[in-house]
Amino acid sequence: MSKQYIKMGTNVVCTNMTFPSPLRIGTASRICTALTKEDKPVLRIVDTKISNCFECRVPQMKWEGVRASILGIIAGALIVAGAIALIAATVATGGLAAGIVAGIGAAILPESLAALTVSVYIADAILIGSKLKLGYDLKHLCDASLEATWDMGLPSTIIEGEQAILDRSFIPCPQGGIITLIIDDGLAEHAACMIADRNSEIINKEWWGQFYQGMISGATGAATPTAMAVSAFFTLIDGFKGYAEDDVYIDQSEMLDQDKEFQYDYSGKVKEEGSNTAMEEGIDYKKGEGTYKDAKKHMGAYKESKQKETKAIEKHQKAEGKAARREQKISNSSSDKMKGRAKGARQKANHQENLAKQATQEAQKAKGKFIGGLIGFGMGIAGSAVNMLIDKGYKEEEFKMTRDIVSEIKRINTIDKNNSKIVSDGK
Repeated sequence: MSKQYIKMGTNVVCTNMTFPSPLRIGTASRICTALTKEDKPVLRIVDTKISNCFECRVPQMKWEGVRASILGIIAGALIVAGAIALIAATVATGGLAAGIVAGIGAAILPESLAALTVSVYIADAILIGSKLKLGYDLKHLCDASLEATWDMGLPSTIIEGEQAILDRSFIPCPQGGIITLIIDDGLAEHAACMIADRNSEIINKEWWGQFYQGMISGATGAATPTAMAVSAFFTLIDGFKGYAEDDVYIDQSEMLDQDKEFQYDYSGKVKEEGSNTAMEEGIDYKKGEGTYKDAKKHMGAYKESKQKETKAIEKHQKAEGKAARREQKISNSSSDKMKGRAKGARQKANHQENLAKQATQEAQKAKGKFIGGLIGFGMGIAGSAVNMLIDKGYKEEEFKMTRDIVSEIKRINTIDKNNSKIVSDGK
């Protein structure tokens, strides 16, 4: 059975590429003894020198997503600040409703506005770090191919101690992609353009997914300054370590031989959110802040206001009784002195009534702040849950689009194999 050997300079494409033209495969440095009729070296499984970098989509998804998330946080914080200010003005008369709104505002608004300020500084750090890292990766990430070998070589043909590679051979990219060979120049150009266009769409999907998640976080108070600082730190650290553990990484070599279905790591995401929340609360607790201390403070304020309300009501009742007794004694024949005392008692009773009403209002507002603070914290948890659903939806779309790229490359490879004229009998 004839086999199609691969010569130096054959086209290569990667399913993660955004560079819209095929690259060429060669060898780092060796003296080639096996040549084709055109005097071009026949390549082996260790010959993995690629002519340029494919401009991988993975680091672009990573860093563009981080930037989009920060923009989303800013947008969400601005929206919630305006909404809470409008609602607070609407229910400014006081009472429980005003207290709840104030409590939600106290739980969310300071965090959102602080997140808005902090996001500017974090954006600068991310911008500098990501620009350096992304710029380097787009030029050098494909250098990792030099340490790889081609899969599916030909064991029966050994050239200088290594198996020869065939048209079916491929390299599993460290970033999850598949580097494949395409002999026909026209097919290679078509494949490269197709992959680059679809990967640009995938990068755009990731951008919007992260933007919406950032907006939810900014609007619900989940994006606290502490959370953002912790997240930014680990994002930069993880980004410089590599992308294999990142959620933008998709192992496409598994798609070659099977119809792999999308699976979202709910448990991993929940653990990640729980770990981040615990870390954030721990840091805030040491600073004298956090959900527990805020709730304790609001509860203490409510109890104190209830005590003041009780005393104010007692004083009002006492003053009201005294005023009523004096008024009962007043008649047309009463002296001006008695009338003056009755009038003074009534004014004091009215004053105490106003104080009691104010104390009741303050107690209701304090109760509302406690309830609103819990609601605000709940909104942060709910925001994380909504973000998980958003993330799952966009990640599933990205997975399906990636699977379509792999399927199309398999189809192009089949056409290329049938059209290829570079053949050998394998001897």
